[in-house]
Amino acid sequence: MVIGHEISHAFDTNGAQFNKDGNLSNWWTEEDMKAFQERADRLIAYYDSIIPFQGQQVRGVNVQTEAIADMGGLKCMLSIAEQKPDFNYDQFFRQFAAIWRRLSSYEFEMLCLTQDTHPLHYLRTNVTLQQFEKFYETYDIRPGDGMYLAPEDRIEVW
Repeated sequence: MVIGHEISHAFDTNGAQFNKDGNLSNWWTEEDMKAFQERADRLIAYYDSIIPFQGQQVRGVNVQTEAIADMGGLKCMLSIAEQKPDFNYDQFFRQFAAIWRRLSSYEFEMLCLTQDTHPLHYLRTNVTLQQFEKFYETYDIRPGDGMYLAPEDRIEVW
């Protein structure tokens, strides 16, 4: 998942600005760039709606590149998992969550919220997983459950 995450950076809102040789260059068609930016804007708006601490809002524009890469890496792994008979999705999702778990102080979390380009770790887990149907199927998540996000509200940048 982490390797897929890093590769996805080539196609996030920063990496998309550079061509195959690493030069700043608009290599996208106008139509493709517009569609990509619309999807990225949905991701930004979703993160903007999150209030992790009273009076503190996530700034989606600050975390968009990392959030796009998180979703891209997970999508890559899920596409591989689909090809494996009897793949253990419960174990996979638990390991995914274990990657991002951490114990920290409120002050450190506030520093991360305001200064880091990565979403807070619990958001890297929860928001990312909310976007994928296989997560809902694995844990029988239904409307009204805490992790439920309606299909029309899910974000799929890639």
